[in-house]
Amino acid sequence: MPEMFSIQVTGLKELEKKLIELGPKIAKKALKGALVAGAREVRKEAQLLAPENTGRLRKAMYIKGMSKPNPFRENVIFGVRHGKKLQKVANKKFGLQGLDAYYWTFQEFGTKFVKAIHFVEQAFKNSRERAEAKFKAALAINISRIVKGN
Repeated sequence: MPEMFSIQVTGLKELEKKLIELGPKIAKKALKGALVAGAREVRKEAQLLAPENTGRLRKAMYIKGMSKPNPFRENVIFGVRHGKKLQKVANKKFGLQGLDAYYWTFQEFGTKFVKAIHFVEQAFKNSRERAEAKFKAALAINISRIVKGN
């Protein structure tokens, strides 16, 4: 089972109060945008560290926002596309091989025959501070844009 990594920004009671004042829809929009900005840093680092044979693995990495019932809590997932449906996805954007990078777990965690590289884990560790800084900067920008727009 893959290990989950997360970054938690704590000690921001004033921020939480301001987000509540802005309202749930506005807070959700500001948070999601900031989380995506931070996750992009992790994805960039993972793409640099990923083994490159065909480039499929690097192209298959994605960021996805997850909706939560609580508007003041947001999640963003960084993952690697894989599966039978993606084997047939072939177009100009992704190349002839499609986006099925089913083998990423073999390279990340290793097998009996393949030595583990741990490129996602290392990317997370390497980019943690940059991701947190991007998150904070993007959150400040998002809130100021929203406030100016109201």
